[in-house]
Amino acid sequence: DAFPDAFGETLEGMLTAIERVSVPVVAAINGPAVGAGTQLAIACDLRVVAPEAFFEIPSTRLGIAVSNWTIKRLAALAGGGVARTILLGGERVHADQAYTCGLANKLGDRDVAVQWAHSITALAPLALRHLKLVFNDDGAHDDPTPAQRAAFEAAWSSADMKEARRARAEKRAPKFVGK
Repeated sequence: DAFPDAFGETLEGMLTAIERVSVPVVAAINGPAVGAGTQLAIACDLRVVAPEAFFEIPSTRLGIAVSNWTIKRLAALAGGGVARTILLGGERVHADQAYTCGLANKLGDRDVAVQWAHSITALAPLALRHLKLVFNDDGAHDDPTPAQRAAFEAAWSSADMKEARRARAEKRAPKFVGK
């Protein structure tokens, strides 16, 4: 129950399902992976990223918070510096940087991803299951501290979040006040 709305609950259920399925899931990122797109990509076990693709989570421009899972998983995959660039800096990470830092496992298109997924099906399923369980035990599911939970809830119920939605509808930059 990390998200305060139906979309967030559905998203969280989908991310959990991808993470819990016993076989590796290969994502093909062929364009912008923004917000939930990045979350979907990092829930997958392996990522093949097209040269024109990028990752972005604009939560700080929208006045909202992302789950601890998102922050910890992104840091585990991309490294703390890149995760901070995406989350705190509000910047995009393009395919080449994603590959360099390990967020992308391969550069290529959908066909490369499908071919890789097919080759993985020939590997030992019990060994794959074990590896997936260990890799996904990265602290991303640890319960938030009371302060983290309070900060998350404060962001989602803030005047800043409402201002960001108004500003987006009015096609202008938001003016955040920290309330």
